[in-house]
Amino acid sequence: MNIYPLVFSNNSRYRITRHVLFWTAWILYYTYFDTITWKEIPFGRAFFASLFEQVLSTPIDMAFCYAVIYFLIPRYLHRGKYITMVLLWLLFSVLFVICFRFYTTNITPVLRSIDGLPVKVVHSYSFTWAFFELFSQINMEGCIAASIKLGKMWYIKQQELNLLKNEKKKIEPALQNGEMKPVFLLNALDKVERLSLKKPSMIPAMIRKIKHLLLYVIYENNQSKISLDKEINILREYVELEKEGSDGELCVEMKIKGDMSGEKIAPFIILSLVENSFHQSALFELPKKSVCIDIRLDEGILFVTVAWSKPVDTSTLGNGANSFLRNIGKRLDLLYPQSHELKALIKTDQFIIQCNIELHHAVN
Repeated sequence: MNIYPLVFSNNSRYRITRHVLFWTAWILYYTYFDTITWKEIPFGRAFFASLFEQVLSTPIDMAFCYAVIYFLIPRYLHRGKYITMVLLWLLFSVLFVICFRFYTTNITPVLRSIDGLPVKVVHSYSFTWAFFELFSQINMEGCIAASIKLGKMWYIKQQELNLLKNEKKKIEPALQNGEMKPVFLLNALDKVERLSLKKPSMIPAMIRKIKHLLLYVIYENNQSKISLDKEINILREYVELEKEGSDGELCVEMKIKGDMSGEKIAPFIILSLVENSFHQSALFELPKKSVCIDIRLDEGILFVTVAWSKPVDTSTLGNGANSFLRNIGKRLDLLYPQSHELKALIKTDQFIIQCNIELHHAVN
């Protein structure tokens, strides 16, 4: 089994396997150290008795750890609500300490009497000391869970950053030599300048769209995930901008199906696919050019198909398109390991890019 998706993917089979392995190791670890304290009991008998106790108490550990990584971190840490997060963390700690105290003082003695083991005194010291011992233990567990979660997120962002840095190094010489223009924003500004003399009435609306795109590139691209609705809305503005700048030379058809509300996606994936199609289409001399965009959401899976016209005698993707596909493929491998499909099809008069993404299986 590939170690990367096992550790990072939220695909159900990898996710369940990962969590089962972790909690199995957790139970065996605490079972062993609990067993060796029973010096007067045979190891095998003490081991299975301790294993039974750990299996029954571990759901308390799981509830606290999952409350930290799936509730406190995404809702409060990622949104900068640090004080609220600390206060809720302390509240959860107290509640789970109470649960543990109840388990060790009421459930554990019953289990040991059933197993025929001596009922050891669970807490022979003061309630205050017992409280702080359990408080420190539960928070150590919460910190371990938070560290694993944040460590995984940090690794993903570092890999993505390294990928972007490497690609930047590749294109910097071309940019310095004037061989390559920056992405679509500069192209859009060129179109505005060109149309300012022919159709000045269109300029304010185009400038407004460029402003929205610029803000999106600057701010949203730094987030791990954004609202799918927002990505689609920005995509609509970008497509309208391309249509207006084409001066009637390009036919654009866009279909969007499915309820996008509540869904999230890594930024700059759909927009990059569509932007590449317009860039590729502009490379060819054709009497009639067309770009078709079909986006569909079905049970958490996003299906994106982007097709554009090409000359009949052209059998390969144009200038840099293969490099573009490799780059976006690498990014999808990082963010949606084993949970996406990206492929290119070449027909007689069309290039087609198909991308399917299981949105709920993103690396969090």
